[in-house]
Amino acid sequence: MKKYLNSLIVTTMVFHTQVVSAEWGGSITLVSDYRARGVSQSGEEPAVQGWIEYFHGSGFYAGWWGSNLDYYRSGDPFDNEEWVEHDLYVGYFKQLSKNLSYDFTYYEYFIPGTKSDVDFNEIALGVDYHNLRAVYWYTNDSFNTGEDYSYAEANYKVALPMDFGLTFHAGYSFGNVLDLGLFGFEEYLDYSLTVDKSIAGLDLSVGYSDTNIDGNSVVNNNYNANQNALIFSVSKTF
Repeated sequence: MKKYLNSLIVTTMVFHTQVVSAEWGGSITLVSDYRARGVSQSGEEPAVQGWIEYFHGSGFYAGWWGSNLDYYRSGDPFDNEEWVEHDLYVGYFKQLSKNLSYDFTYYEYFIPGTKSDVDFNEIALGVDYHNLRAVYWYTNDSFNTGEDYSYAEANYKVALPMDFGLTFHAGYSFGNVLDLGLFGFEEYLDYSLTVDKSIAGLDLSVGYSDTNIDGNSVVNNNYNANQNALIFSVSKTF
C-alpha cells in the first residue's frame, strides 16, 4: 500500500501551499524498490508509480496513486496473486499561518485481481510546521481483516548546498492487525534518510531505509524485506 507497512523511502508528501485557483498535478516515478513503512512491497524489484491530483483553491483535493507490487513469490501459500494497487483519495487542506497548515485525507486502497479481497480504507491527519511534517494514519479494517492498524510518522527536510535536499523520516506501526501474525512481525519502528535533487526537470533521490524488526521476523532480502536497504528513484512531475 502507498504509505502502508505506506511508506516509500521517499515519502509521497504533497505539500499544498497557498493556491488561489483550481489546478491539476501529477507525476510518474521509477523506484528501485517499492518500500512502504520500511517493508518492501515489490520483492525488492523496481516499481513504476503514477500520481494525479486535482486541487481546488478552497482547500479540497482528490487524486489517484498507483503502483505495481508483489508481496509473495508465485506458489507461496500466502501468495494472493496481487500485482497492482490503486489508491483513491479525497481531502481538505487549510493554511493556518505562513508556516503552519493541516490536512485531512480519506483513502480507498484497491488491489484488483486477488484471490481474496484485501481492499480497505484509511484516514490520515497531517500537520506541517516550517520544515516538519507529522502524520497519523488509522484504519479499523486493515487489509479487510476487521482489525485496526495505526501509523505515526514525522518527516523533517533541510536544504543543503547546491540545491540538494535532505529528509529525515521516522515512523511507528502498531495495532491489532500486527498481532495476527500475517506480516511476521508485531509493532515496530522504521526510519530513513534521503537525499534528493532536481536535475534537468527530473527529481532524483537516493535513500537509506531500515527498521528495528529483529529475531525470527527479520527478512533480509526479496519478498517483504524489512532490513537496511538503499533505494533509488527518478521522478517527473507535471
